[in-house]
Amino acid sequence: MDAARGLALIGMFSVHAYGAFAADGSPTPAWMFAGGRSAATFALLAGVGLAFTTGGRRPVVDRGTRAAIATRALLVGLAGLLLGLASRTAGLDVDVILVFYALLFLCALPLLRLHPRTLIGLALFLAVAGPVLVHLLRDVLPMPSYDGDPTPADLFTDPLGLLSDLLVHGNYPVLAWTAYVCAGLAAGRLDLRSRRVAGRLLAGGLALAAGTWLAATLLLRWFGGLWHLWRAEFTDTPWPEARNEVLWDAPDGATWWSLISRAPHSTSPFDMLHTLGSAAALLGAVLLLTRHAPGRTALAPLAAAGSMPLTLYCAHVLFLATGALEDSPDLLCAALVAGALLFAMCWRRTAGRGPLEALVAAAAGRARRAALGRDATSLSPTEPDKPQSA
Repeated sequence: MDAARGLALIGMFSVHAYGAFAADGSPTPAWMFAGGRSAATFALLAGVGLAFTTGGRRPVVDRGTRAAIATRALLVGLAGLLLGLASRTAGLDVDVILVFYALLFLCALPLLRLHPRTLIGLALFLAVAGPVLVHLLRDVLPMPSYDGDPTPADLFTDPLGLLSDLLVHGNYPVLAWTAYVCAGLAAGRLDLRSRRVAGRLLAGGLALAAGTWLAATLLLRWFGGLWHLWRAEFTDTPWPEARNEVLWDAPDGATWWSLISRAPHSTSPFDMLHTLGSAAALLGAVLLLTRHAPGRTALAPLAAAGSMPLTLYCAHVLFLATGALEDSPDLLCAALVAGALLFAMCWRRTAGRGPLEALVAAAAGRARRAALGRDATSLSPTEPDKPQSA
């Protein structure tokens, strides 16, 4: 699990270092391979983590568990708002995910007792219906008054705009992205030590990702969807030069044609199902690789980084905000990746849990004990504030 998170983290670093498009208008390799998929993997693994901390295959959900999860969500959301302040001050184009991530945790609270099959069905339903609902509500819910990532001040100056940004207008609209958390919860309720389960995640995820990509490509290239989407959303760019932009840039969602896009973060049914399948396939592949000692050894640096994603994510946004190496994406990406891996390996060997992870876990533990009563002197092995094996 940690190794899969580490891969998603490296994918985010690469996208933020290289951006979406090169100077000639072509999509960067980082955007083509990791754009949208890394964030979706993070969201799916959040669901797996919630499943682990609520009993795994045998859910144990009480008021203490809910209080701990809510506390985690609030602290992660606060970290996201503070990062938004740094991002907006520096003029970054990062789209900090943590505030959305926090709301996803809260939305998952009613889902913790559901059966895996129910969760899988709900995930697929939300992946298709969620984008349609987001499209319908774009003109209903107000646009946020701020430009860029939300900050702590927006909680007081534009609370309705902030909520609509999180639900509909942002890059990770929760009304649709809850699909990833549902899928992760379903996966976490399965026996992930089983080779058969890992193989099904890999095969099923690849089939879903490839099938939706092929269907979107057929609609776009062979049935005129590309031209219709350009006419609806991208007419500022002349048609011959607009093909890459239409294929790889998320539309504004002004028309129904946006729902056939396969571009990263387009939040269309094709994008949602494709990234959902990609995330499941990555999880299955890493589970299979780490069944054997050579695989575990090779992926150990990634696992170290993936064990402290909150710490490293915050650190990389703050580093980007300094503007260092912004004119050299190769060096920037190398610095982010090498720095994260080296720090994570050293910290994990000497201190264990990441610094921000330890802080959040301590607060979640106190919230759990407070919710259960002052006489709760022992903790269950599945509570959210205890470290989980990875």
